[in-house]
Amino acid sequence: MTPIPNTELLLIVLLLQQSLFGLFWLGAAWLRLARRPALHWAAMAWLVAGGLVLILMRGQEPQWLTVGVGNFLVLAALVAMQRGIQRFARLPTSNRTHGLLLVLGMVSAIGTALPDVSPLPAVLLIAAAMAWTQVRSAVDIRSALTEEFGRTAASWCALPMALLAVLLLVRGAVAVANPAAFQIYLQQPGGRGVAAALIALIIALLMQANLTTMVLLRLVRRLQYQSDHDPLTGLLSRRPLEKLLLSESQRQRRFGQSFALLSIDIDHFKKINDAWGHAAGDAVLKRVAEALRAAARDIDSVARMGGEEFCVLLPGADVPGAESVAMRLLDTVRGLHHPETAGAPVTISIGLAVMPSPAEPMQALQRRLDQALYRAKAAGRDRVQLAAPADKTTPCEMHV
Repeated sequence: MTPIPNTELLLIVLLLQQSLFGLFWLGAAWLRLARRPALHWAAMAWLVAGGLVLILMRGQEPQWLTVGVGNFLVLAALVAMQRGIQRFARLPTSNRTHGLLLVLGMVSAIGTALPDVSPLPAVLLIAAAMAWTQVRSAVDIRSALTEEFGRTAASWCALPMALLAVLLLVRGAVAVANPAAFQIYLQQPGGRGVAAALIALIIALLMQANLTTMVLLRLVRRLQYQSDHDPLTGLLSRRPLEKLLLSESQRQRRFGQSFALLSIDIDHFKKINDAWGHAAGDAVLKRVAEALRAAARDIDSVARMGGEEFCVLLPGADVPGAESVAMRLLDTVRGLHHPETAGAPVTISIGLAVMPSPAEPMQALQRRLDQALYRAKAAGRDRVQLAAPADKTTPCEMHV
């Protein structure tokens, strides 16, 4: 039994690798993990596998099939990969450019079938087209995903595409410099060399691994967002607000800068649910949440604590500044129109507490805040109630 040459063995491993990744991406699409990009990447893997089958047949089948069609399939795979990256990065797909690249690939395949004509120009043309797709893919990943994943992660994800572009350009330069060796490469799989085949195998593995990393990073971010945000209103939930509050308290102890908390409750919300139903109540909650977010400062954190209760963290705010924000929230919610409640007005009550310097225990701050909100409701609702100072128990002035 004739042993399989090392280069052909590496190409067979690469073929199996891409076939398995094709199944992997098909499963990812079925699970709706980046569905459209995953379908493109499944097509990419299987097109590469098809091209490798033809490359392995060099020296046994006609050159137009093993070189021309084989290279065209690899180019089509790289185009599919780039389209998947563009969809993943939410970029416009380059339809015209991709159509032009595929036309160039077909022209190159035809060029390898012409008798008495060197296939070198045709192969260089398709290699340049392949390199362009990889440069473009690397740029798309680096530019579009830096904000989402961070510069380091985006650069790492783009690295295999850049390496493959360099490998393709080097291969083209070697073909121009040594046409005899290039002719050997076209006639048999082993002409590529063990080193080149191994590099191709590693780059392909890195490429698939990094595409998978991109999907996983987005999935983790999505799960983190869902964990940190209220599903109905999109506001922060209780746990992340508590983390922000702890961080702000530590900053206050270190630098002595005050901050404020607003505890907000929608007035008579149970009556809204009872009179118009829970769907109307949900609509009111979402509209009030949007109003609170819009009226708060950019540096403020707005959270839904549960039910009709909200909380706003005001970093760096003193009493006058916090009162100004609270009154703006109050007026904004007053001005909302709610068709679900037949236009009936919806108001809020706000308790306001400022963390003094030096900081008081968080439990004491929360107690003062709850008492202020209770007094706002007891005094007639639709108002802001400033909490008593940290060392006193009597209520402060009420603002309507």
